[in-house]
Amino acid sequence: MKVAMMQPTFLPWQGFFELIYQTERFIILDDFQFSVQSYHQRNRLFVNKGQVDWYSVPIQKSLSFGEQLNHTLINEIIPWRIKMWKRIQQNYSKASCYPLISPFIEKWLFEKQNSLAAQNIAFIKMACELLCLKREFILSSASPSVNHRSTRVAELLRLSGADSYYCASGSFDYMLADGLFPLNNVKVFFQDFQPKAYPQKGSKNSFIPYLSVLDAFMNIGPELTMNLIAKGTEKWLTWDEMKERRNNFLQGTA
Repeated sequence: MKVAMMQPTFLPWQGFFELIYQTERFIILDDFQFSVQSYHQRNRLFVNKGQVDWYSVPIQKSLSFGEQLNHTLINEIIPWRIKMWKRIQQNYSKASCYPLISPFIEKWLFEKQNSLAAQNIAFIKMACELLCLKREFILSSASPSVNHRSTRVAELLRLSGADSYYCASGSFDYMLADGLFPLNNVKVFFQDFQPKAYPQKGSKNSFIPYLSVLDAFMNIGPELTMNLIAKGTEKWLTWDEMKERRNNFLQGTA
């Protein structure tokens, strides 16, 4: 069983969906702790010609500080949904696939959810439908635990019946530091996603990578976006290859 897991971020980038594409079972870490001003509540899109900035969800800070994502509350007193929709319209209405994508985004944006996690998960699942990505989704909150970091990851892998774990390259450092990985019965593969250029209505001269997948949806549509996602990582790196890469980096900076 190929498994990946990630915290539900807001309007995720293409690399997030490559992890889903690569696996059979995807664990959404909805009970992990919310981090203020992180990708949990914001992501980047165009705001002017040639300029990108954050699109953010306001949070009820006094009630959500230190909470799990599935208990993090959105501040609905602020009319952020209307403002964000107008911002999307202003910056993407001339994009090639806006007429196709905008009804899905409008519907998602104006359907209020009971938590930040639920709002983000709704977008992730909607995006997967557009991408024709049919995978099994599991919520980590369905298996409560007091474990953290590598111990929690290993626990979820065991519960999901994983024999292969596909993860973001940024996970390697804490996995190495915790000393629990590699596991005897689970092969680990690390992502090396390299964004590919596509026509961007909002850019001036050069392509701007690492934006929300929504930018690609608006400009080239779901099918071509899926092609880019599927080709993002040319070679998934093993544990030993990641160690070698890290050692080479440290030697080069010494």
